[in-house]
Amino acid sequence: MASGTPSTTIQSLVLGRDPEQSVRLTAVAAGLFLVVFFLHLPPRLVGSLSVPFGLFLPALVAICVLVAAVGAFLNDGLLVSVALASGPSLGFYLPLALFSLTTPQNTVAESLAFGTIFAVVCGAVGFVVGAGVRRLARRFGWGTAADGT
Repeated sequence: MASGTPSTTIQSLVLGRDPEQSVRLTAVAAGLFLVVFFLHLPPRLVGSLSVPFGLFLPALVAICVLVAAVGAFLNDGLLVSVALASGPSLGFYLPLALFSLTTPQNTVAESLAFGTIFAVVCGAVGFVVGAGVRRLARRFGWGTAADGT
């Protein structure tokens, strides 16, 4: 997408440079949600497939920021980065409420609210990192981009 009008630049920063890539990345976010949700289900439901994450938040932060940064590096799009961070975040927090995995138990609304806030923060950080690295790479000639951006 050619950088021209300010509205085009803002649109690409918010939604991504390539709408098709944005849709693909959003599908990745949905897939991440399903994988993390399934792995975080209690063992009584999925047996040995359950991964005992506990409340190990550093791993969740790293996953959310990493996928958001990769999305921003590939296509910009703050909303896409937040969506990418939402997948693992909501997949982690939703089972906590649905299956009473913590004490005291959160409601589903509380888990969704906290997971969303967590995703917005991690997604924004990932967006800044990914978009910044892509711009630095372009500026200093590290690698090549197919679309020249």
